[in-house]
Amino acid sequence: MKKASKEASKLGNQVKNMERGLGCLGFIGGVLTAGASFLGMMNILNPLGFVVEAYTFLFGIAIALIEMQNQCLPLSFLERWARFMTTLGGRGVFYVYVGSLSIAKSTFLSFAVGAYMMGVGCLYIISVCRSSSVTEREMTESGGAKGTPV
Repeated sequence: MKKASKEASKLGNQVKNMERGLGCLGFIGGVLTAGASFLGMMNILNPLGFVVEAYTFLFGIAIALIEMQNQCLPLSFLERWARFMTTLGGRGVFYVYVGSLSIAKSTFLSFAVGAYMMGVGCLYIISVCRSSSVTEREMTESGGAKGTPV
């Protein structure tokens, strides 16, 4: 039982370190997304493009604020209005969505930022899959059956 609790605490520390690294990548992506979209909003001749750029700009700002470890945006706000953003998997899917919006704008800068955001989103999703498989493996090694608490 002690071995299982030691392994669980070690896994918890690994997940916290991974979340910090992913948070830095997400913050950079949010700032880049907001900056590229701000530049895209300068083209006022395309009203539909302006609306897409404005949404992408707001998404970039939101991503940067969320990744600032909830310093500016309290967690209770997210839990009420965007609960999916409180999990790594939810953030990953959202980042892939924002990246696809950026790629669809068909400029080199938007494509590069969109590819970066999609990559960060995929890292978030992979980290969720990896941590759940590690947890299942440790449960079976410690004597617990799959899906039952130890």
